[in-house]
Amino acid sequence: MVEAMNKNAKREIIQGLVRGIRQDIDGYKQLKSLLKRQRELMQRRDNQGLHHHNEHQSSLCHNLMIKAGERRKMLESLGFQGSASGMRSLIERLPESSSEQVSMLWNNLVSLVKESKQVNEANGKLLVGQQEVINQLLQRDEQPAVDYGEKR
Repeated sequence: MVEAMNKNAKREIIQGLVRGIRQDIDGYKQLKSLLKRQRELMQRRDNQGLHHHNEHQSSLCHNLMIKAGERRKMLESLGFQGSASGMRSLIERLPESSSEQVSMLWNNLVSLVKESKQVNEANGKLLVGQQEVINQLLQRDEQPAVDYGEKR
C-alpha cells in the first residue's frame, strides 16, 4: 500500500509540474521556431543545413518527450491520470489563485503544442510534394519519349 503523501511533498511535486510547464513552453516556442527554419531550409533544398538542423531539432523533441514523461509520472504520483485530463483535474483542485495561473500556463503549452504540430504537418506536406516532383523527374527519364503519338 502506498503511504499518504504529506503536504510538503505534494507542494514540491506541484511546483515541479509548474516549473516543467514553464520550461516546456520555452521548449515549444523554440521548436516552433526550428520548424519554421526547417521549412526555409527545405524550400532552399539546403541538405547540409537540414542535416545539422534536424539533429538539433530531434534533440529538442527528445528532451520534450522526456519532460512529458516526467510530468505524467508526477501527476500519477499525486493520484491523477498522467494525461491532459489529469492535469485539468489537478488544476481544478488547486486554490483559485494558483488554479488560474497554472491554467493559463497549461493552456499556453497546449496551444504551442498544437501550433507546432500544424507547422510540422505543413513541413511534411512540403517534403512529400518535393519527393513527388523528384519521382516524376526520375520516372520521366525512364519512360520512352513520345511526340504526337510516335516514339522518338
